[in-house]
Amino acid sequence: MTANIAGVRLTLDGKDLADKVNPRLLELTLTEKRGGEADELSLTLQNADGSLAMPDPGKVIALALGWAQGDDVTAGLVDKGRYTVDEVEASGPPDQIQIRARSADLSGSYRKRRTHAWKDTTLGAVLSEIAGRNAVSAQVHPDLAGKEIKALDQHGKSDMALVRDLGSRYDALATWKDRKLIFMPVGSATTAGGKAIPALTLTRTQGWTWRFTRAEREENDGVEAEWHDQQAGRRKKHSTGGKNPKKLKRVYASEADARQAAEAEKKKRARGGYKFEYELALADCTIQPNRKVTLSGWNSRIDAIKWLVESVETTLGANGLRQRVTLESA
Repeated sequence: MTANIAGVRLTLDGKDLADKVNPRLLELTLTEKRGGEADELSLTLQNADGSLAMPDPGKVIALALGWAQGDDVTAGLVDKGRYTVDEVEASGPPDQIQIRARSADLSGSYRKRRTHAWKDTTLGAVLSEIAGRNAVSAQVHPDLAGKEIKALDQHGKSDMALVRDLGSRYDALATWKDRKLIFMPVGSATTAGGKAIPALTLTRTQGWTWRFTRAEREENDGVEAEWHDQQAGRRKKHSTGGKNPKKLKRVYASEADARQAAEAEKKKRARGGYKFEYELALADCTIQPNRKVTLSGWNSRIDAIKWLVESVETTLGANGLRQRVTLESA
């Protein structure tokens, strides 16, 4: 019988860190998210002899994580992309160094407030321009790239905040990963690059602790969005129906924009009623946010719900390779 042994590969600016880091590694935590925030990597290293140099912020760490061997797992490391060092901390005793890095370059300008305007363009063109001025590439799903934008104002707002807002408006996964701006529909069966995303089934025998919750829902039974009709010189409304619709605060530039925002909000409200957190006994590093999941072995209510991965936290430490998956109802 072959024991399950976790594996990790780290490089700093292209240089393999196996000899320097692996013997000193106390804990590694990778948090992957579906929202507009960047993924986070945290490394804690022992430095009892004081000979480990602290990396400067701005250095780039590449990570691959998974299983080196094992009968109960799929052997092989999964590429988890690149992370820019954001913060370095030394503490003691015992002497340790903690490194925090993010999938977006926080030393860049994507947090800088800007004022810019677009007219008569597409969502794909807007996102490509935003990505370009932050020196990254854009991957926009074909279902969203051609969406028409009548007018879009970026008034004193950072690129990070604008991309997050666009993700909300189009009900999309909008994130910065591995020097890419990725934008794709929530629950899409394919990646932004067109690759199929396989569905996943998790059973009750695959993990330890779990928690199922139902969020309190507002009494709104629809969504209403206002838009400015320039020809008529007044505001008009687009409604998804219902006697008590939720009214969106923003006034949109066109009826198409208002319709898009209202339908996206309607989808989000229908989706977010249930949460499920699950600690897996054996981590699966291929699990990523936005993947469709079926649960099996709990009860008829939980098993019947369609789920999406909201976030994944993977930790390598003294207790091996552990993983906590957070799901939301699709």
